[in-house]
Amino acid sequence: MDNYTFLQTMGRGRHPEGAGIAESSYCIFTCPIQEPVVHQRIFGDEAALTLELNYGEGDILSDLRLRQAGTNLIVEESAVGLFGNFLTDREVKYIGQAFIYALMFKIDNLRELIELSIKDMKTLEDSLDNRIDNSGTYQILDFRRRYTEYGNQIISLKEIIARIDKGYYPMQMQNSYVLQGQLALDFKFLEERYELNKNTIIKDLDTYTSIVSNNLSRNTRLLTLVSLGAVALNFMFGSLLAVSPAIGVTGGVLIGGLTAGAAVLYRSNGSRRFPRLHDSQILPDALEEKHADNSAVLEEPEKIPMNSEEA
Repeated sequence: MDNYTFLQTMGRGRHPEGAGIAESSYCIFTCPIQEPVVHQRIFGDEAALTLELNYGEGDILSDLRLRQAGTNLIVEESAVGLFGNFLTDREVKYIGQAFIYALMFKIDNLRELIELSIKDMKTLEDSLDNRIDNSGTYQILDFRRRYTEYGNQIISLKEIIARIDKGYYPMQMQNSYVLQGQLALDFKFLEERYELNKNTIIKDLDTYTSIVSNNLSRNTRLLTLVSLGAVALNFMFGSLLAVSPAIGVTGGVLIGGLTAGAAVLYRSNGSRRFPRLHDSQILPDALEEKHADNSAVLEEPEKIPMNSEEA
Protein backbone atom coordinates (compact mmCIF):
# COMPACT_ATOMS: atom_id res chain seq x y z
CA MET A 1 0.00 0.00 0.00
CA ASP A 2 1.38 3.43 -0.99
CA ASN A 3 2.18 5.74 1.89
CA TYR A 4 1.10 9.15 0.61
CA THR A 5 1.38 12.26 2.75
CA PHE A 6 -0.67 15.33 1.95
CA LEU A 7 1.49 18.37 1.22
CA GLN A 8 -0.76 21.16 -0.11
CA THR A 9 -3.68 21.96 -2.39
CA MET A 10 -3.47 23.56 -5.81
CA GLY A 11 -6.01 25.84 -7.48
CA ARG A 12 -9.49 24.33 -7.14
CA GLY A 13 -7.99 21.87 -4.67
CA ARG A 14 -10.25 19.74 -2.50
CA HIS A 15 -8.93 17.70 0.38
CA PRO A 16 -11.47 16.63 3.02
CA GLU A 17 -10.04 16.15 6.50
CA GLY A 18 -8.46 12.73 6.81
CA ALA A 19 -9.10 11.88 3.15
CA GLY A 20 -6.61 10.01 1.00
CA ILE A 21 -5.52 10.57 -2.56
CA ALA A 22 -8.60 8.85 -3.99
CA GLU A 23 -10.98 11.27 -2.23
CA SER A 24 -8.93 14.37 -3.09
CA SER A 25 -8.57 16.43 -6.23
CA TYR A 26 -5.99 19.00 -7.37
CA CYS A 27 -3.72 18.22 -4.41
CA ILE A 28 -0.02 17.47 -3.98
CA PHE A 29 1.03 14.37 -2.06
CA THR A 30 4.51 13.16 -1.15
CA CYS A 31 5.94 9.69 -0.59
CA PRO A 32 9.37 8.01 -0.43
CA ILE A 33 11.03 7.25 -3.74
CA GLN A 34 9.82 3.88 -5.03
CA GLU A 35 12.27 3.24 -7.87
CA PRO A 36 15.63 4.98 -8.37
CA VAL A 37 15.96 7.58 -11.11
CA VAL A 38 18.16 6.23 -13.88
CA HIS A 39 17.73 8.98 -16.49
CA GLN A 40 16.74 12.61 -16.05
CA ARG A 41 13.79 12.98 -18.40
CA ILE A 42 10.15 13.94 -18.90
CA PHE A 43 7.72 11.49 -20.45
CA GLY A 44 4.06 10.54 -20.60
CA ASP A 45 1.02 12.22 -22.05
CA GLU A 46 -1.69 14.68 -21.06
CA ALA A 47 -3.24 12.21 -18.59
CA ALA A 48 -0.08 10.91 -16.92
CA LEU A 49 3.00 13.13 -17.12
CA THR A 50 6.18 12.16 -15.24
CA LEU A 51 9.34 14.16 -14.56
CA GLU A 52 12.46 12.41 -13.22
CA LEU A 53 15.45 14.32 -11.85
CA ASN A 54 18.19 13.97 -9.30
CA TYR A 55 20.13 16.55 -7.29
CA GLY A 56 23.24 16.69 -5.19
CA GLU A 57 26.15 14.35 -5.76
CA GLY A 58 28.25 11.74 -4.02
CA ASP A 59 26.89 10.57 -0.69
CA ILE A 60 24.00 13.05 -0.77
CA LEU A 61 22.78 12.24 -4.29
CA SER A 62 18.98 12.29 -4.12
CA ASP A 63 16.29 11.17 -6.56
CA LEU A 64 13.18 13.16 -7.39
CA ARG A 65 10.13 12.10 -9.37
CA LEU A 66 6.97 14.15 -10.04
CA ARG A 67 4.13 11.92 -11.19
CA GLN A 68 0.68 13.01 -12.30
CA ALA A 69 -2.17 10.89 -10.93
CA GLY A 70 -5.39 12.21 -12.42
CA THR A 71 -5.86 15.72 -11.12
CA ASN A 72 -3.42 15.15 -8.27
CA LEU A 73 0.38 15.29 -8.22
CA ILE A 74 2.60 12.80 -6.37
CA VAL A 75 6.12 13.89 -5.42
CA GLU A 76 8.46 10.95 -4.82
CA GLU A 77 11.73 11.96 -3.20
CA SER A 78 14.69 10.51 -1.35
CA ALA A 79 14.97 10.89 2.42
CA VAL A 80 16.78 14.26 2.15
CA GLY A 81 13.52 15.90 1.07
CA LEU A 82 14.94 19.25 -0.02
CA PHE A 83 12.50 19.73 -2.88
CA GLY A 84 9.51 19.11 -0.59
CA ASN A 85 10.69 21.96 1.61
CA PHE A 86 11.33 24.10 -1.47
CA LEU A 87 7.81 23.50 -2.76
CA THR A 88 6.14 24.19 0.60
CA ASP A 89 7.24 27.84 0.48
CA ARG A 90 5.60 28.38 -2.92
CA GLU A 91 2.01 28.59 -4.05
CA VAL A 92 1.27 26.00 -6.73
CA LYS A 93 -1.90 26.56 -8.76
CA TYR A 94 -1.62 23.78 -11.35
CA ILE A 95 0.46 20.69 -12.08
CA GLY A 96 2.64 22.29 -14.76
CA GLN A 97 3.75 24.97 -12.31
CA ALA A 98 5.07 22.30 -9.94
CA PHE A 99 7.01 20.72 -12.82
CA ILE A 100 8.62 24.05 -13.65
CA TYR A 101 9.49 24.65 -10.01
CA ALA A 102 11.19 21.25 -9.96
CA LEU A 103 13.31 22.23 -12.99
CA MET A 104 14.22 25.55 -11.37
CA PHE A 105 15.22 23.70 -8.22
CA LYS A 106 17.43 21.39 -10.28
CA ILE A 107 19.06 24.33 -12.09
CA ASP A 108 19.84 26.08 -8.79
CA ASN A 109 21.40 22.93 -7.38
CA LEU A 110 23.48 22.29 -10.49
CA ARG A 111 24.66 25.91 -10.49
CA GLU A 112 25.92 25.52 -6.93
CA LEU A 113 27.80 22.35 -7.87
CA ILE A 114 29.46 24.09 -10.80
CA GLU A 115 30.49 27.04 -8.63
CA LEU A 116 31.94 24.70 -6.01
CA SER A 117 33.90 22.91 -8.71
CA ILE A 118 36.09 26.01 -9.17
CA LYS A 119 37.05 25.89 -5.48
CA ASP A 120 37.59 22.14 -5.75
CA MET A 121 39.88 22.71 -8.72
CA LYS A 122 41.92 25.22 -6.73
CA THR A 123 42.20 22.82 -3.79
CA LEU A 124 43.29 20.06 -6.14
CA GLU A 125 45.97 22.23 -7.73
CA ASP A 126 47.31 23.29 -4.33
CA SER A 127 47.43 19.68 -3.10
CA LEU A 128 49.40 18.66 -6.20
CA ASP A 129 51.89 21.53 -6.11
CA ASN A 130 54.38 19.58 -3.99
CA ARG A 131 54.20 16.41 -6.08
CA ILE A 132 57.41 15.53 -7.92
CA ASP A 133 55.83 12.78 -9.98
CA ASN A 134 52.65 12.21 -11.94
CA SER A 135 50.66 10.61 -9.11
CA GLY A 136 48.08 13.40 -9.35
CA THR A 137 47.12 12.46 -12.90
CA TYR A 138 44.33 10.15 -11.78
CA GLN A 139 42.93 12.81 -9.47
CA ILE A 140 42.83 15.23 -12.39
CA LEU A 141 41.06 12.65 -14.54
CA ASP A 142 38.50 11.99 -11.79
CA PHE A 143 37.83 15.72 -11.48
CA ARG A 144 37.37 16.12 -15.22
CA ARG A 145 35.05 13.10 -15.29
CA ARG A 146 32.90 14.63 -12.55
CA TYR A 147 32.75 17.99 -14.33
CA THR A 148 31.83 16.26 -17.58
CA GLU A 149 28.88 14.68 -15.77
CA TYR A 150 27.59 18.21 -15.06
CA GLY A 151 27.60 18.77 -18.80
CA ASN A 152 25.58 15.59 -19.35
CA GLN A 153 22.99 16.81 -16.85
CA ILE A 154 22.77 20.16 -18.66
CA ILE A 155 22.08 18.32 -21.92
CA SER A 156 19.27 16.35 -20.22
CA LEU A 157 17.76 19.56 -18.85
CA LYS A 158 17.99 21.18 -22.26
CA GLU A 159 16.00 18.34 -23.81
CA ILE A 160 13.31 18.53 -21.09
CA ILE A 161 12.93 22.31 -21.43
CA ALA A 162 12.81 22.04 -25.22
CA ARG A 163 9.91 19.59 -25.01
CA ILE A 164 8.00 21.97 -22.75
CA ASP A 165 8.72 25.00 -24.96
CA LYS A 166 7.57 23.15 -28.07
CA GLY A 167 4.16 22.60 -26.49
CA TYR A 168 4.25 18.86 -25.92
CA TYR A 169 2.14 19.23 -22.75
CA PRO A 170 -0.26 22.16 -23.27
CA MET A 171 -2.83 21.08 -20.67
CA GLN A 172 -0.34 20.89 -17.79
CA MET A 173 1.63 23.98 -18.83
CA GLN A 174 -1.30 26.31 -19.47
CA ASN A 175 -0.95 29.83 -18.02
CA SER A 176 2.75 29.23 -17.22
CA TYR A 177 4.31 31.53 -19.83
CA VAL A 178 6.02 33.81 -17.32
CA LEU A 179 7.50 30.88 -15.40
CA GLN A 180 8.63 29.24 -18.62
CA GLY A 181 10.42 32.45 -19.60
CA GLN A 182 12.17 32.62 -16.24
CA LEU A 183 13.11 28.95 -16.53
CA ALA A 184 14.63 29.48 -19.98
CA LEU A 185 16.62 32.47 -18.71
CA ASP A 186 17.94 30.59 -15.68
CA PHE A 187 18.99 27.69 -17.87
CA LYS A 188 20.79 30.00 -20.31
CA PHE A 189 22.85 31.51 -17.47
CA LEU A 190 23.64 28.00 -16.18
CA GLU A 191 24.81 26.83 -19.59
CA GLU A 192 27.04 29.88 -20.13
CA ARG A 193 28.55 29.56 -16.66
CA TYR A 194 29.33 25.91 -17.25
CA GLU A 195 31.11 26.62 -20.54
CA LEU A 196 33.13 29.47 -19.00
CA ASN A 197 34.27 27.35 -16.07
CA LYS A 198 35.01 24.41 -18.34
CA ASN A 199 37.45 26.47 -20.40
CA THR A 200 39.15 27.72 -17.25
CA ILE A 201 39.42 24.25 -15.72
CA ILE A 202 40.75 22.61 -18.88
CA LYS A 203 43.40 25.30 -19.42
CA ASP A 204 44.58 25.27 -15.81
CA LEU A 205 44.80 21.49 -15.55
CA ASP A 206 46.47 21.20 -18.95
CA THR A 207 49.06 23.72 -17.80
CA TYR A 208 49.63 21.74 -14.62
CA THR A 209 50.12 18.43 -16.43
CA SER A 210 52.51 20.11 -18.90
CA ILE A 211 54.62 21.49 -16.04
CA VAL A 212 54.70 18.10 -14.30
CA SER A 213 55.86 16.47 -17.54
CA ASN A 214 58.61 19.06 -18.03
CA ASN A 215 59.80 18.68 -14.43
CA LEU A 216 59.94 14.91 -14.76
CA SER A 217 61.99 15.13 -17.95
CA ARG A 218 64.45 17.63 -16.45
CA ASN A 219 64.89 15.74 -13.20
CA THR A 220 65.26 12.42 -15.00
CA ARG A 221 68.10 13.82 -17.11
CA LEU A 222 69.77 15.22 -14.00
CA LEU A 223 69.58 11.95 -12.09
CA THR A 224 70.83 10.00 -15.10
CA LEU A 225 73.93 12.18 -15.35
CA VAL A 226 74.53 11.96 -11.60
CA SER A 227 74.16 8.18 -11.69
CA LEU A 228 76.68 7.84 -14.52
CA GLY A 229 79.14 10.09 -12.72
CA ALA A 230 78.69 8.21 -9.47
CA VAL A 231 79.32 4.87 -11.18
CA ALA A 232 82.54 6.17 -12.74
CA LEU A 233 83.76 7.66 -9.46
CA ASN A 234 82.82 4.52 -7.56
CA PHE A 235 84.83 2.37 -9.98
CA MET A 236 87.82 4.71 -9.83
CA PHE A 237 87.97 5.18 -6.05
CA GLY A 238 87.17 1.52 -5.50
CA SER A 239 90.31 0.61 -7.41
CA LEU A 240 92.36 3.13 -5.41
CA LEU A 241 91.03 1.83 -2.11
CA ALA A 242 93.36 -1.15 -2.29
CA VAL A 243 96.36 1.12 -2.92
CA SER A 244 95.52 3.99 -0.53
CA PRO A 245 92.67 3.71 2.04
CA ALA A 246 92.68 7.48 2.57
CA ILE A 247 91.96 8.17 -1.11
CA GLY A 248 89.28 5.46 -1.15
CA VAL A 249 87.50 6.89 1.92
CA THR A 250 87.70 10.41 0.49
CA GLY A 251 86.22 9.15 -2.75
CA GLY A 252 83.36 7.45 -0.92
CA VAL A 253 82.53 10.65 0.96
CA LEU A 254 82.63 12.58 -2.33
CA ILE A 255 80.23 10.14 -3.99
CA GLY A 256 77.85 10.31 -1.03
CA GLY A 257 77.88 14.11 -1.03
CA LEU A 258 77.29 14.26 -4.77
CA THR A 259 74.33 11.90 -4.50
CA ALA A 260 72.82 13.81 -1.56
CA GLY A 261 73.23 17.12 -3.39
CA ALA A 262 71.51 15.74 -6.45
CA ALA A 263 68.63 14.47 -4.30
CA VAL A 264 68.23 17.88 -2.66
CA LEU A 265 68.26 19.60 -6.06
CA TYR A 266 65.71 17.09 -7.37
CA ARG A 267 63.45 17.69 -4.37
CA SER A 268 63.67 21.49 -4.60
CA ASN A 269 62.88 21.46 -8.30
CA GLY A 270 59.96 19.09 -7.82
CA SER A 271 58.38 20.90 -4.88
CA ARG A 272 58.46 24.34 -6.46
CA ARG A 273 55.03 25.91 -6.61
CA PHE A 274 53.71 26.02 -10.16
CA PRO A 275 52.38 29.26 -11.63
CA ARG A 276 48.59 29.60 -11.45
CA LEU A 277 46.59 31.39 -14.10
CA HIS A 278 43.58 32.71 -12.21
CA ASP A 279 44.61 33.52 -8.63
CA SER A 280 43.15 37.02 -8.89
CA GLN A 281 39.70 35.59 -9.54
CA ILE A 282 39.44 32.78 -7.01
CA LEU A 283 41.62 33.71 -4.04
CA PRO A 284 39.74 34.07 -0.73
CA ASP A 285 39.24 37.60 0.57
CA ALA A 286 41.88 37.23 3.27
CA LEU A 287 44.51 36.19 0.74
CA GLU A 288 43.44 38.95 -1.62
CA GLU A 289 44.11 41.54 1.12
CA LYS A 290 47.45 39.95 1.94
CA HIS A 291 48.37 39.92 -1.75
CA ALA A 292 47.46 43.63 -2.03
CA ASP A 293 49.63 44.51 1.01
CA ASN A 294 52.60 42.62 -0.40
CA SER A 295 52.17 44.34 -3.77
CA ALA A 296 52.15 47.74 -2.06
CA VAL A 297 55.42 46.94 -0.26
CA LEU A 298 57.06 45.75 -3.48
CA GLU A 299 55.96 48.83 -5.39
CA GLU A 300 57.24 51.32 -2.78
CA PRO A 301 60.13 53.27 -4.39
CA GLU A 302 63.60 52.80 -2.98
CA LYS A 303 64.77 55.74 -0.89
CA ILE A 304 68.14 57.19 -1.98
CA PRO A 305 70.22 58.55 0.93
CA MET A 306 71.08 62.23 0.66
CA ASN A 307 74.75 63.22 0.70
CA SER A 308 76.10 65.80 3.11
CA GLU A 309 75.99 68.65 0.59
CA GLU A 310 72.31 68.11 -0.19
CA ALA A 311 71.58 67.90 3.52
